[in-house]
Amino acid sequence: MESLPGEMIAEIGLYLSVADLAACSATCRTWRERFNDDRIWRRRCTLRLAEYLENTDTTVPPGLQLTEHDSLSPLCKWRTRFIRENRLWNNWRQGNYTSHEMARIDQVRTLASFYGNDYLVIIIYNEVQLWNVRDVPTCLMTNPCDLDKTVYVDHFEILREDRIIFVQSSKVSVFRMSVTSTHWPLIYTFHFDERLSTADFTEEAALSPSEHAIITVPESSFYTITGDYFVGVAPGYTRLLHVWNIYTGEKLKEVVCPVSNPNSCFITLCHSYKPSPDVLSVVEEEVLEDRGLMIRMHVYVYNASELVFREFVETRLGRVNTLYQCMIYDPYVFIKDFFNLSVFNYKTSALVDVKPALSNPILFNDNVIYVRERKLRGFNVSTGVTNQLSSFNACSMYFIACDRFVTQVLSFRDFEVLEVGRRQARRHFNFESSNRYWWSDRVAMTNRMYTKKIMIESNERNKKHNIYILNFW
Repeated sequence: MESLPGEMIAEIGLYLSVADLAACSATCRTWRERFNDDRIWRRRCTLRLAEYLENTDTTVPPGLQLTEHDSLSPLCKWRTRFIRENRLWNNWRQGNYTSHEMARIDQVRTLASFYGNDYLVIIIYNEVQLWNVRDVPTCLMTNPCDLDKTVYVDHFEILREDRIIFVQSSKVSVFRMSVTSTHWPLIYTFHFDERLSTADFTEEAALSPSEHAIITVPESSFYTITGDYFVGVAPGYTRLLHVWNIYTGEKLKEVVCPVSNPNSCFITLCHSYKPSPDVLSVVEEEVLEDRGLMIRMHVYVYNASELVFREFVETRLGRVNTLYQCMIYDPYVFIKDFFNLSVFNYKTSALVDVKPALSNPILFNDNVIYVRERKLRGFNVSTGVTNQLSSFNACSMYFIACDRFVTQVLSFRDFEVLEVGRRQARRHFNFESSNRYWWSDRVAMTNRMYTKKIMIESNERNKKHNIYILNFW
């Protein structure tokens, strides 16, 4: 071992588990030194986590010990980073976290989103609050921006360049946000269904189908935000897309439904999970065939940058909400029916794969995951290859707990957590308040570094919403 070059030791380290590396390091001083090599441990770390955890003190007891006996040389940089990351994941595995109740409010509409990793924006009805959640949660400000107090906030997102967008019915407002200023200036506001004066289509072409149509006609606004663009559909005119640039406040175009049949309309819009100007748009159409009135589903991709529909179109028979689940991840479109998951490259219109699948597709890291033959499979959107993600049996009802854990429901009493990745494991739990961080999906989300989780739970006994912040680091 003493005579082997460091490059060869690093190569050997690729084939060893973490337990193997720890055992080798504990063999003797010489082996400890040889395996105390950044080239070995860097590969075991999640790069985006390394710097954050290194510069953020842990507040979850017990404290983190990174020093050994004085006679030993210091641990290398990437081994200490690995120890920090492993401590974070062990806290998740063992349910080791601190919990703070932030508020107990009446059951009104409540929204929340992390701003960075240590700040949280909470909206209760239409009151905006900014919290510092780095340690003990502290409310920094209330109502830093002037919103319409008569209308619910239906949706909000934090954009790049410290901008935040609010949607209240058809009204869209963009503000400049700051953690140090108690007043966020309004950049612009608009009603997304404002009509252009230069429309090149008739009013009838944009109207919703008649009330006698058998297709699903949306009765409220729906929209999606993707990059620099806002794309929405308003009630009464569900055959019309409204396209806005949310960084200039300019309306770019009004787009009539590509299906000419007046008994058709847009029913779903989805943004790409990979940043892209492409928007998945789903149209339902009523058609008369020999068997009588039928419903067709058409899947299109609209490019909000070039203001055109791409050539891709996929048509299926049946109602969307009951038969199909669709999602987009540039350059792929995924369509799940009762039996199969179909994967298309919408930029080439090519059918990439068709797989039997029991569950709807969900994004998990760089994989679109689904269950086939009782195993968790993942279509890797970077490589275009499908792999089995876990050796354990999977259920069709599951959701993502965080970066490497998938929670699957077994019954109304118990559930399992599958750890996916280099270290695979399965843990069984009963539904209890102490482990609710695994299964709470009413409103539950983590920050980008998975060190904190916000949960908004309904308490039916006192008719309240309880808002908690869990800290795993």
